[in-house]
Amino acid sequence: MNFIRQNQMLLAALVLTAALLASCRKSPEEVVALLSDTEAAELVENAVAERSAGATLPTVDMAALIENFLQDCGVPGDTTLQRNNTLGPVTYNYNFELGWLVNCNGANIPQDVQVTIEGNGAFSTAHWAGSDTSEGSLTFTGLGLQATAYVANGSYSLEGDVTGSLRNADPSLSVQTSLELKDLSIRKTDYYITGGTGTAVLVATNARGNTQTVNAALLFNGNGTVTVTVNGHSHTFPIQ
Repeated sequence: MNFIRQNQMLLAALVLTAALLASCRKSPEEVVALLSDTEAAELVENAVAERSAGATLPTVDMAALIENFLQDCGVPGDTTLQRNNTLGPVTYNYNFELGWLVNCNGANIPQDVQVTIEGNGAFSTAHWAGSDTSEGSLTFTGLGLQATAYVANGSYSLEGDVTGSLRNADPSLSVQTSLELKDLSIRKTDYYITGGTGTAVLVATNARGNTQTVNAALLFNGNGTVTVTVNGHSHTFPIQ
């Protein structure tokens, strides 16, 4: 009788252990990273590219406005821009509030322009669709007549929700992207981005509250493309 009772107790312990292990086992979606390197690179692309209303869109728009206000030393200026594109595989509809202040020296010669950007809208690409709000703080130099390009330095951040059409698990994510742009060169004749570097920090959160942080490096190649590198994975995309 004691032998049977011992076997029953052992069986109960094994069943309890199996139940505990099953409850602790993660689903396949939880085992893998929230974002692959490719997905993270594409989200950074959306945050940067002019063609998806990323940071370079209002930055280039500001470069096109600067020359009209260089004589307004110390006088704040602002304007509202509504930008949209409904054709092609990448579409967007955004509003931007641009503000600026031209800083001059004692001889009223412009030295730099402090720029603020606030935006909101929605976009859709081949793999992603979403909406976000954005804000930026940039300094423009290269204002002299002898300079062939404006040079922008500063930060730009975006926050919103995206849905990935190719994602089987967690298709919708909340995403915060913080960009630092360094020596972004914008040619004055045609407002073409000819160089610059930067960094991106992307924080993605799914519906269960799981969060992943991704760091990326940016290189503006001068041929109309940008290369983003995430964990050694490089992804090159067109700006416009």
